[in-house]
Amino acid sequence: MKLMLTTRRCALTDRDQEILDHYLQRLEPELQHFDPDLVHLWLDIERHARREEYTGRIRLSIMGTLLPARRNVAPTLATLLKRAFDDLHEQLHRFKSKLRRDYMHERRRASLSPEMVKVQERVLLGERELLDRALAGDRAAFDALVNRELPTLTRAIEQLLAEYGRPTDTETVEHVLADVLTTAFTDLARKPTRWSTAGWLAWLARRMIRRDVKQEAVAQSEEHPAHAG
Repeated sequence: MKLMLTTRRCALTDRDQEILDHYLQRLEPELQHFDPDLVHLWLDIERHARREEYTGRIRLSIMGTLLPARRNVAPTLATLLKRAFDDLHEQLHRFKSKLRRDYMHERRRASLSPEMVKVQERVLLGERELLDRALAGDRAAFDALVNRELPTLTRAIEQLLAEYGRPTDTETVEHVLADVLTTAFTDLARKPTRWSTAGWLAWLARRMIRRDVKQEAVAQSEEHPAHAG
């Protein structure tokens, strides 16, 4: 991946650089199947002293497809980087999911470039290898298989908790996340073949949260039974 960074009226501190390096390290595994010469990341960051905020034009280009970060305003540079890279992860996930769907659909596959077909073949081969090891009980392989889905899964859990009127604090989200991953590792052999890993994990999360809500409702009704009139 080729990185182009420019700043206006600001400079990255050592801490900012560490944060940026962290996000780059998280992003690189997501791009491992693409030709690195055809992946470009532009970061144009500007500080606005009067508004006390930072803005950025942050774009990821993959083999000619441009993915711009839309969360590009924040009070601090560190927050700007977090919002932008979270956005890029979501867009990259959607881009790769569409590539998978097009590859799986015979007619749409014909419209893909030979390079994109090769990318998806490498993705599927890598996932198959990890899946075989995970099914054999290799937890490290399972973690590698799902690690790339964690940011998307975490946001899905937050949305599901809010949908069911549950707390969305960090502790609750992490508790649900841990339960989902434990269940997924145990039930991996039951994952539908055509389901994506991300889709299956999100389905498990919804099922678990819905179950917990129902169990709590039952417990409350038993604790406070309605009185016959």
